[in-house]
Amino acid sequence: MSEVKEEMPTINRRHSGTVHSLKISIKRRRTGEFIARNSMLTDLFQVSHIKCVRNAFAAGFIIMILRHMVNDFLHYGRLNWTFELLSLTVGKLHIVVLVWTLMTLSASFGVYYGSYMWTHHRRSDGINSRNVVIGSYDMIWLTIYICYLAGLMVIPCWQIIYHQLPLVSSAIIIAEQLRLLMKVHSFVRENVRKMSKQTISASDQQLSHLHQYLYFLFVPTLIYRDTYPRTSTIEWNVAWKMFGQFLLLLILVYQLIAYYWMPVFAQCFAVNEITLEFVITAIFDLMLPGTLIIILTFYGFFHCWMNGFAELLQFADRMFYEDWWNFTSAATFWRSWNVIVHDWLYVYVYKDLTTIFSGSRNLSTACVVILSAIFHEYFMIVSLGFLSPILIAWFGLFGMAFRFAFPQTKGSQWNILLLTFIPICAGIIPFLYALEVSARSSPSERESFSKMTSTSSKQSKSDL
Repeated sequence: MSEVKEEMPTINRRHSGTVHSLKISIKRRRTGEFIARNSMLTDLFQVSHIKCVRNAFAAGFIIMILRHMVNDFLHYGRLNWTFELLSLTVGKLHIVVLVWTLMTLSASFGVYYGSYMWTHHRRSDGINSRNVVIGSYDMIWLTIYICYLAGLMVIPCWQIIYHQLPLVSSAIIIAEQLRLLMKVHSFVRENVRKMSKQTISASDQQLSHLHQYLYFLFVPTLIYRDTYPRTSTIEWNVAWKMFGQFLLLLILVYQLIAYYWMPVFAQCFAVNEITLEFVITAIFDLMLPGTLIIILTFYGFFHCWMNGFAELLQFADRMFYEDWWNFTSAATFWRSWNVIVHDWLYVYVYKDLTTIFSGSRNLSTACVVILSAIFHEYFMIVSLGFLSPILIAWFGLFGMAFRFAFPQTKGSQWNILLLTFIPICAGIIPFLYALEVSARSSPSERESFSKMTSTSSKQSKSDL
């Protein structure tokens, strides 16, 4: 331990503020607080003992890729990588770009200039003469705002259904839709709060500037502020490194899904009767690759993707996650896994519900958990094209049960227990969705699915 402590680095960045040590970076932050700090793994990887763990993962994946290459050359005399899964799930990207562009433009200029019109006319002498008139005027703009949010929810979904977009293309649109919804709501709420504290004769300049809002739309945070801590320069080597790692991780995730998950999914389409033995075997076969997919997705998105964009935009607060791997309670995990969304839910949902429910924290927490489960299920419904409330049941019911059953537990035994549920979730959830897809598929779709997975199944068997 003494050797590890000696290697604990300081954050050597070009921040305008004070340099923070690793100990400050690890301690619990205040929600909505923005200070210059690195991501936790950025600092931990400067410790040789921790960096060795990442290198071990990299070595393991290199061996996995070499294994596939060697087997291909031994059995086929060439590389025999299949891309049927990629062609099936990704397509019509011109529609994706068009829908994303229209959503972004409406969220950028439509929302800002709508807010400007509300602010400007609200301060005119005619509007401000009586509070009753102000209330009616605000209700009109509130109705317009709600209609805009409804349009932002409905129109992209309609385009997905109309153009029959594949899985990944649909998921990209829905992910961006939810991101813009939360961004827009944060901007409107913060400016409404700011305007409500000002006098009637205040200057129009008190509304946030357009360049501040446009910057907020692309920085990796969902809490709006007029200013954020910034770095003085862009380290292009860091940005290229982050995006390069993200691309490599995408390839690894694809390999895991195509060669380890798809053969198991193919069995769901092939069997005539679902037996208990088949269910247990399939779930355990999905657990290990599912856990690796979760780890790679976390590292690729929350560390590489977020840090890459933060570097390009000189965004200095890199606290996108905390040490969720040390969690001993479900509440700690949800706070630490995705800090960005957690902060938004806490500021704009939990605190409002606590006020509405007269300070009832448990009821507010339950509503936040259910709302989060609903939006996760909404993401899956639109992406997959059918309703199967698996995530609502799993995260809404089981997640809530764990949240209240283990509120403030401590000790390594609880960390082991809760870490065990990660591979269990990684096995059960995809298996249930595979069963649902199999049950809903027509015979022709079953043949198409079996054809797509046949190459993966043969490859997996040859490896064994």
